Amino acid sequence: MRPYPIMLNVQNRTVVVVGGGNVALRKTSGLLACGAKVVVIAPELKPEMHDLASAGKIQWIKEEFREGLLDLVADPLMLFGTTNNRETNVSIYRAAAERKILCNIADVPDLCTFIVPAVITQGDLMIAVSTGGASPALAKRIREDLQKRFGPEYAQMTKLMGELRKEIIRQGKTSDENKRLFGALVNSELLEALRAKNKDRVFEILTSILPSDLSPESALEETANDAFLKWE
Repeated sequence: MRPYPIMLNVQNRTVVVVGGGNVALRKTSGLLACGAKVVVIAPELKPEMHDLASAGKIQWIKEEFREGLLDLVADPLMLFGTTNNRETNVSIYRAAAERKILCNIADVPDLCTFIVPAVITQGDLMIAVSTGGASPALAKRIREDLQKRFGPEYAQMTKLMGELRKEIIRQGKTSDENKRLFGALVNSELLEALRAKNKDRVFEILTSILPSDLSPESALEETANDAFLKWE
């Protein structure tokens, strides 16, 4: 299988997680962080997931999985199966297929209509690695290598470029002019200055590249105000 890579917007979309163990907790936590509405089907939950249910952060259907339970969930976008029971996993997959719901059964590629890549994040920067389900262990190794390569300065760079992009586009210049400006910024020594936490050097680089009528101060202020990206 050669999957088609996408980044999926799950904000305010319903996602079903079958199971209440460690894998279910990881899936649920990641989905909640992306703004999904999570419905968990399981007879029992780990304490952490039970706390989420008690706080109203997830909906808990306290039953063993059966196909009819999916009909109680309004318009689910996708489904994660996290049980280690082959018969149950097959039942989950078939129920999802009949209802045209995207399905992922943890560690069982032949029962998946999508797979979840190994991911590293630095702020808004997200890098995904997949082997198409052939070797999750290799994907994990590559992810660990990338984590060493892409440090916190990439979170700052991403945040800063996002703020600058809004200011640059607001000026109403042509697409080609904007493209040249963005290229000059990302190919400058900004990353090195951010890595060194040298705010003065960052300001100097931005001032030398940006048009004279565009001050970098507001973008730098927004970057510095982000709790994750504080200047040290």
